[in-house]
Amino acid sequence: MKKLIAFLFALVSGLYLLIWGPMIGPLDPIPIVDEATALIIFVKAMGVLGIDLTRFIPFMSKKVKTAPKPGGQVVDV
Repeated sequence: MKKLIAFLFALVSGLYLLIWGPMIGPLDPIPIVDEATALIIFVKAMGVLGIDLTRFIPFMSKKVKTAPKPGGQVVDV
């Protein structure tokens, strides 16, 4: 069920990116959803489906967490 919903989100946001967004332009009936929001929805939905598109989009790269450094000095006796 989760993959079906992700597929529907990917389909709708992909169609918005390719057809509806460039065609309508400033006469957008849903002003909250613009091309950037549709792109984020598309990339996240494709990630749920198993296709990683974040490597092609520089601002959505995965951040790698480093291990925290120890707080104090280590004294061996």
